[in-house]
Amino acid sequence: MDKSLPSKELCRDQRKGYLDPEYYMTQQLTEKSDVYSFGVLLLELATARKPLEEGQYVVRQVKDAIDKQKNLWNLDELLDPTIATVNALRGLESFIDLAMKCVEDASRDRPSMSEVVKEIENITQVAEVNSTAESGSTSPRFARNSGGFPGTGEALEYRSGPFSPRTESK
Repeated sequence: MDKSLPSKELCRDQRKGYLDPEYYMTQQLTEKSDVYSFGVLLLELATARKPLEEGQYVVRQVKDAIDKQKNLWNLDELLDPTIATVNALRGLESFIDLAMKCVEDASRDRPSMSEVVKEIENITQVAEVNSTAESGSTSPRFARNSGGFPGTGEALEYRSGPFSPRTESK
């Protein structure tokens, strides 16, 4: 047996927290299982917590705490402190809402991955429009070629939007 390969038990342990609830009943992964896992990843980004940490499941924590009538949807204690301190973070509620749609218990209630991608694009566009409108800037986006990644022929485009670093081929 090759000792460099992880054991099945290790792989199974690493997936804990990412597998959708239906998998435990059917033992089958589907495209909607991927959507669930991606939703967990989105919650990891928003909370800076692992899916399972100190016996707590991040999906359950957010579901239990969420209250859309309150500031930061009552998630200020769960959000990554660097996010929670930003007063006017554009698109945060939409980002959390998308994550919660992705982690619905029933796969039929989850969006498709293509719908998730479209929603992320919408969130980014709305956040950029709001950011530009509030700054009053009418100048074109600041972009510069920093040389990019050595040997790849890619340049970096620096933007002031919420999801900024982006690579583009020359």
